Amino acid sequence: MNFRELLEIVLSGRTPPKYRISLIQALRPWPVSPIARAGIKPGLHHYLREAEGTFTRFHLRVDSTGNGLLLANASAAARLHASGVIITKGLLEKEEEPVIVDRLLRSFRMVTPQQAAEDVRRVGEIISTLEMPGDNYPIVNLADPSFSPEVAPLDRPLSADVPLAAPERLLPILDRLWELGIPHVTLIAGEQPGTPWVAAALVRAVERAEDLGLIAGVRARGSDLMQGSLVKDLAQAGVDHVDVLYLSAQPQVHDALAGAGDHQQAVQALTEVHANEVCPVAEIALVESTSAGIEETLESLAARGVTNAAFFAVAMAEGRSSGGALPAGELIPVARLVEESAEESQVRYLWYPPVRFHLGGSLPREVRRGPRSSGDHAVRVEPDGSVIPARGPCRPAGNLLTDPWEKIHRGRVFRDYRARVETDTHCDDCPGLAICAADCPRNPAGWAD
Repeated sequence: MNFRELLEIVLSGRTPPKYRISLIQALRPWPVSPIARAGIKPGLHHYLREAEGTFTRFHLRVDSTGNGLLLANASAAARLHASGVIITKGLLEKEEEPVIVDRLLRSFRMVTPQQAAEDVRRVGEIISTLEMPGDNYPIVNLADPSFSPEVAPLDRPLSADVPLAAPERLLPILDRLWELGIPHVTLIAGEQPGTPWVAAALVRAVERAEDLGLIAGVRARGSDLMQGSLVKDLAQAGVDHVDVLYLSAQPQVHDALAGAGDHQQAVQALTEVHANEVCPVAEIALVESTSAGIEETLESLAARGVTNAAFFAVAMAEGRSSGGALPAGELIPVARLVEESAEESQVRYLWYPPVRFHLGGSLPREVRRGPRSSGDHAVRVEPDGSVIPARGPCRPAGNLLTDPWEKIHRGRVFRDYRARVETDTHCDDCPGLAICAADCPRNPAGWAD
């Protein structure tokens, strides 16, 4: 079984019986939480493991429900039930198998020592494989964001997208993300050329994230990244990935949307990120002009060694924009072209929710502003602490700095959001498209306004 197959098994929630880890399925716990009986408190746990000279960062998040989430090098994510949390935490802390087996027997009913020992060995094999996941984009698309009965539901998001702000506003948000067990932050640099504090604020934020143990990324245009030694400084601060707006292999197409001369800067930024041993990610907005040359764009990225790309469509519900936003009816054929071209170019791709384009708006401005969040496992957190889900109207669900997460999670805004993504929307019209996993891209109700 190769690594990709193993990840599909771990992530899918539809594990074949041959590989199913029995304790990660629904067992009858004692009236007291099995996590509490095992002496494990909710929170985020950070581990560094070495295997054959390679270091792997593991993040184990234990939710208040007892379920958990395991991240390996920010590139593979596995949802865990309480038993999986107990096993994983014990193994990452290098406890002996008999100690973990004894803890499982004390935490669950009707579990034999033989069954517990076998499950510990199986989880150990998965961790051993995840220790060397390769150069993958931070945070995979969970194979299916729907919360099916065989998948431990996410109590909290995997990541947050946060616009850059002054340190006195941004650093408390980073501290709160770690406190809440949200392990990944992507800092949105925005367009602030010539502002002296931008580079310093970015580097300081990455340093703080690294000190906390967070996975840290930066999203920006090439023109905004190629300021002095910014890329090198971010790498030295510990940044895990840098997302660069790269719209087309054709400079004129890219520059018409991203700004004059930005194509050359984007190419240089991707090259420098890679040279500093940081994961480069191409962020591609899908509009009429960029979609027409998507095969060439992906081939050009692969030729430069950039094997990770993130896509978001700028779309209109009705009619056609003179500026080139995609009509809703064209999103499926464009998505099919993207996914087929990515497979042929061997470029790993992620889908972000479509962004709604309003008549009279500026397409270049929408493209530069980018997606609201990095997928359905993420949330948007504004510098004032406002939390906004990945899809739907831009309605704050609460304040990260002042509200308990349970209040935000159970409020009306997130209830409406979950109602959209809890059901698989694959249909006979477009079977197998990854973009359809969380919501039908043709339905404007699931776009980010």
